[in-house]
Amino acid sequence: MKRSYKRISIATSSATAIVMALAGCGTTSPAQSQTNSSGQASAGAASLKTVDGLPLPSYNGKATLTWWAWVPNAQKEVDIFEKYYPNIKVHLVDAGAGATEYQKFSTVIQAGSGIPDVVMLEFDVMPEYIATGALQDISPWVSQLKSRFTPWTWNQVSVGNHVYGIPEDTGPMGLFYQSSLFSKYHLAVPTTWNQFAQEAIQFHKLDPSKYYSYFSNNDGQWMFGLLWQAGCVPFQGSGNNWKVDIDTPKAVQVFSMWQKLVKAGAVQSIAAGSPEWQKNINAGLYATAIGSAWYDSEILVPYDHNLSSHKWRAAFIPEWSPGDTMDGDWGGSVQAVTKASKYPEAAAIFAAFINAAPAELAHDVAPAKDGGGGLFPAATAGFDIPSFKQPNPALDNQPANVDVFEKESPRVNTKFQWSPWSSYVFNELQTEIGKAFAGKESVQQALANVQQAVVNYARSQGYNVTT
Repeated sequence: MKRSYKRISIATSSATAIVMALAGCGTTSPAQSQTNSSGQASAGAASLKTVDGLPLPSYNGKATLTWWAWVPNAQKEVDIFEKYYPNIKVHLVDAGAGATEYQKFSTVIQAGSGIPDVVMLEFDVMPEYIATGALQDISPWVSQLKSRFTPWTWNQVSVGNHVYGIPEDTGPMGLFYQSSLFSKYHLAVPTTWNQFAQEAIQFHKLDPSKYYSYFSNNDGQWMFGLLWQAGCVPFQGSGNNWKVDIDTPKAVQVFSMWQKLVKAGAVQSIAAGSPEWQKNINAGLYATAIGSAWYDSEILVPYDHNLSSHKWRAAFIPEWSPGDTMDGDWGGSVQAVTKASKYPEAAAIFAAFINAAPAELAHDVAPAKDGGGGLFPAATAGFDIPSFKQPNPALDNQPANVDVFEKESPRVNTKFQWSPWSSYVFNELQTEIGKAFAGKESVQQALANVQQAVVNYARSQGYNVTT
């Protein structure tokens, strides 16, 4: 999920300090030490037991965990967990959503105190914290759960055989459209980006007071979702060795299409989350929007108070070539265990249970307004829960999870990787694409500038980078 559009860069100047602080802690990974801080033996395959249908370690010691999260109604997750593991107590802290939390997390890591045992992170920042040593390898306790998650999500939390978190929810992308406008102007739901572009021009001519869609010029994560869906793989690597390949012909094609539509007035380039954007969403000024499985609950419900007349629906995201079935992801989160935790085994059990146990999944997929988490789960068992399949009132009672996003989820390109420098990359991309859309440089030059800036930055941080 993505509760806030507002992103603040993780302070890159603190990266070295974080590494030094963690190096000084002298903590070991669970693979290196087979006892926890209470002297309890760490779980191995022989000590697994079935807990609410999950193979999880037996934990006989006592632990008190601190959990930072912004999931709606998260205390209910804690209550459910403690019924199954009464000897593990969890203290929930809402440290803010997204970047607000990341700033606080980076600060406590540098300070070496106040660090939570489990922290909620988005997929795109995981490599940054893995690289700085902030997260614990929990593979000895959770590797047996790999098959229970959408494969690409497990890839996002793993480096080789090491696992640094449990996938919670995802954001497979789709096309949202106002069926009221499509009916009024006899528009067809576009299945390719070429059709999307042609229809955008057509629509704007029919109704110049509206836009066919909008381009989120302040959201680098969303922009990378577009690249992901197009089959681009800007980053490949692990550890200290990375390949950077941002300015590809396909990336140029993606942003050039949007640039042309913005220039023609068919698409508005706007800061998503801004007051103007909120006003426009409510007024129904956008015939379509490129969003994720959570878009209805996180965007339409809070900002569009005319859903009954706009009649939004969801469809498969347009493809670049007819017949393609590739998708990207926008948003999605992980529950990660920190290296500083005194109870890494208990923390790993908690992170796994709340994201894969049937009792938790029933809560996770229930609408937030009904006391649930409102999530599109990473654990595939969540797709079988009745409430997940229900008609969605925000989307004109369309069962969009079943119609669209359950099918889009396995189409997400598994080759895509986030780099350890996401915050820096997003800022550079937003700046350069902004210049291109303002006519100050070409899209090709903008992406070349991003490529060079990222390569230089990564090398300055000590990474071995190829292009």
